[in-house]
Amino acid sequence: MKKIVYFLFALCLSFNAYALDLQQAKDQGLVGEANTGYIAPVTVTTTSEVRQLVSSVNRIRKANYQRIAVSNGLTTEEVGRLAYQKAIRKTEPGHYVQNAAGAWVRK
Repeated sequence: MKKIVYFLFALCLSFNAYALDLQQAKDQGLVGEANTGYIAPVTVTTTSEVRQLVSSVNRIRKANYQRIAVSNGLTTEEVGRLAYQKAIRKTEPGHYVQNAAGAWVRK
């Protein structure tokens, strides 16, 4: 469990590495926290810049999820669900989150 806490802390630090770009994208409603533990574009039509941001953030998240999963005997998907729950709590009001049914809603 300690490793999961460390991971989530590291995940928060990784958010800071992209904080300005990711924050801007969230502020503008371009991306949101998907129910898988990754971020995703909120709309079907998006720019290449947003797709690149999503890919970069998710690549880091996936590497962290895989490392934590191996260390704790979990699946990557289980770690993603735990990270999603944490991300939901940290998501600012007005930003998008994906509900269990897959619909985008503003927090």
